[in-house]
Amino acid sequence: MRSIKKSTPPRNSTKKGSKTTEPYLFQTIGKTEVHILGTAHVSKQSVEEVEKMIQTLKPDIICVELCESRMKSVEDPDYLKKLDIFKVFKERKMWLLLSSLILSSFQKKIGNKDIKPGDEMRKAITLGRELEKPVIAVDREIQTTLKRSWGNVGFFSKMYLFSALLTSLLVREDVSDDKIEEMKSDDILKDLFSQIPKKYESVKHVIIDERDVYLAEKIRQAAEGNSAKKVLAVVGAGHLAGIERNIQSINDLSVLDEVPKRKWWDNISLILYPVFFAGLIGYTTWSQGGEAGMDLFSKLIYIKGGLAALGALIAWAHPISILLAFITAPIGTFVPIFKAGWVSALSESYLRKPLVEDFEHIADDSESVAGFWKNRVLHIFLVFFLPQIGSTIGTFIVAGKGLKNLF
Repeated sequence: MRSIKKSTPPRNSTKKGSKTTEPYLFQTIGKTEVHILGTAHVSKQSVEEVEKMIQTLKPDIICVELCESRMKSVEDPDYLKKLDIFKVFKERKMWLLLSSLILSSFQKKIGNKDIKPGDEMRKAITLGRELEKPVIAVDREIQTTLKRSWGNVGFFSKMYLFSALLTSLLVREDVSDDKIEEMKSDDILKDLFSQIPKKYESVKHVIIDERDVYLAEKIRQAAEGNSAKKVLAVVGAGHLAGIERNIQSINDLSVLDEVPKRKWWDNISLILYPVFFAGLIGYTTWSQGGEAGMDLFSKLIYIKGGLAALGALIAWAHPISILLAFITAPIGTFVPIFKAGWVSALSESYLRKPLVEDFEHIADDSESVAGFWKNRVLHIFLVFFLPQIGSTIGTFIVAGKGLKNLF
């Protein structure tokens, strides 16, 4: 294993007293200079500093804190507008899309009219292309990060975290330019994550710590695997300390790219759920007669299906989507892969495809409750959640009635 020596910053290296005011890290890997610029993703000053450093350093390689899929979306401003929502729900990627929408909407809210989220990355990519220099995406795929973070917490923790994220969409907070610049401070970022409850520490570990390692290794590989004399990496300021800790050693990224597999109790629960209801209806029929068994089965259809349909109705879904929610909810009792919310949202995304303007106004429409019904993208998620909540409530009601009759 070849050692990597950390060098002291050269004169005028943009440390204290130098030409840049942005958080900055300098390393040497072999004979390659590695300049790592820390930014805030909604900072006008960060965009200006990226341009200044590229013009001054003239790097041979530019690294950006983006994964391949996000780099495509950053380079293509119409990426979301071209998105096939029906395909997203068909492939069951709605959680990944929703998390991305929440993140981009939140960043847009704390930005301003002049700066879009990720403009400093966009500037680095644009200048790199103009100079005909390699631009390398050094972040882990966002789908992998989300799956690893969600896979480390239980169902109720998922709901708590998700509700906190969703609530953030409804809050409008004007953030001054000074506050945005303060976001580049290590102390502020450390203080932010120190407030996360201990039971969610695993989420912070996946989203921050693991990506520190990932970014450091990919930057190191970019510097070591090419004949470049200078490498410039543009990353969020909060990652600088973690990158500095890890860039001097070789790290195995295959471990960090693994997606958690379903746990054995998740697979068992898929079997126990239909077995419980089939057994409950069967035992009721055996002990109390066929009429009692049919009565319980009817309640399963009308209560669970009815509440799922009510959820779809409250979401103001298409009549066909409401009907599918009613039909799917009781079927899902015995075939758990069928979910009322998933099927009704799939139907809605096909029958009422979002318009270009819906994607453009996601951040603004998400500031009000009414916006979730107005915006077709946000509306589809309502059609996903409300029928599913209704179906779940129906499950507990029917199970309670069945057990009460037995005992």
